[in-house]
Amino acid sequence: MNQAARIRPSLWHLLWASPFIVIGASLFVYTLFHGLAHLTDSLTQVVVPGATELHLQPAVYTVFLEQESTVNGKIYSTTQSVAGLACRASSVQTGSSIGMRQPSMSTTYSVNGRSGRSVLEFPIQQEGRYRFACDYGESTTGPQVVVAVGTGVGDAIFVTVAGGIAELFGGLGAGAIVILIVVIRRERAKKRLKQPQA
Repeated sequence: MNQAARIRPSLWHLLWASPFIVIGASLFVYTLFHGLAHLTDSLTQVVVPGATELHLQPAVYTVFLEQESTVNGKIYSTTQSVAGLACRASSVQTGSSIGMRQPSMSTTYSVNGRSGRSVLEFPIQQEGRYRFACDYGESTTGPQVVVAVGTGVGDAIFVTVAGGIAELFGGLGAGAIVILIVVIRRERAKKRLKQPQA
């Protein structure tokens, strides 16, 4: 038996790293595609100028202007200026207005034929029904566009991407550990073979 054949473990044991790498990469792809595909599920679309009633929980809600969108089978593409478009929210029960403000962070998405960017946000302190409306005012006209209202989109993007990366590196790390163990054990075996026999 030659010396190479006596070195254990054999190089074939490196293949044990493959399942970990493949699983990590597969989970990364699945998490990214599945998470991003459902990113806009929690958003309520509103064709404006127009209004709707929303049942909202305490949270900070973001208003997205969708450049590309489909509502009830109709395709909307925002290529014209929407300067002058103003949005408002108010409590249905009390009639009190909810203050609109610039979003605390810029968030964009482009999934399932929809693309949008954050333009406003507003805080809700109490659960209830709220009227949400957008228009150009009495002295201004503009195109019909789609806005989407919801919460947690930015967090969902971060969690999806971070989770996918963690799964990828977890698989790669596990595979690297297997390779490292095989290499170390082979090097030890080589050293033992080089030692003079008693």
